[in-house]
Amino acid sequence: MEKLEQTSNQENNNKYESLKEELSEGSISFEDVRDRLLKLDQSTPSRDASEENLNFLRDPQVVALIQKKTEFLEEYQGFVSFTEFHVAQRLMMNDSQDGIEHFKKALESAQMDTRFGESWAAYVEGTLLYLEGKEIPEEIIVKVVESRNAEILSNFNRGLKKRGTPLYEEDYGK
Repeated sequence: MEKLEQTSNQENNNKYESLKEELSEGSISFEDVRDRLLKLDQSTPSRDASEENLNFLRDPQVVALIQKKTEFLEEYQGFVSFTEFHVAQRLMMNDSQDGIEHFKKALESAQMDTRFGESWAAYVEGTLLYLEGKEIPEEIIVKVVESRNAEILSNFNRGLKKRGTPLYEEDYGK
């Protein structure tokens, strides 16, 4: 079993190194990188690849490549936000308060990506308010375009009103 795990980890490391090399050579666009990382992220319901994806996105070489190609910077920040969010969710589902720091980083990055308006940033901001035990104002909820995300924020408010304290997994899953 341990050998199988090592093989799987090595395969993943090779995927990320290959992806970095292709990005460095210019043989792949950031959109293609994002799509491949997204496929890894979505491969399991619990977003198992999110932490490795975040490590890849935060790799100093990748950051330097993105900073050279400023046309990708906003999209990069948006994808970092999305990935930070999934890392945060995984931590919160395991009752780790470390997730709050990742939600804060997700909000920071979301605010740098203006391509989709305020919707994603509002969703992340509402999530943070909930985790701080604060009711999410309606002005924030109405900015959230994705109906499922707006519903989740409303569930967060109902959970807070009912218990007075956040229970992320319970309120998120309603």
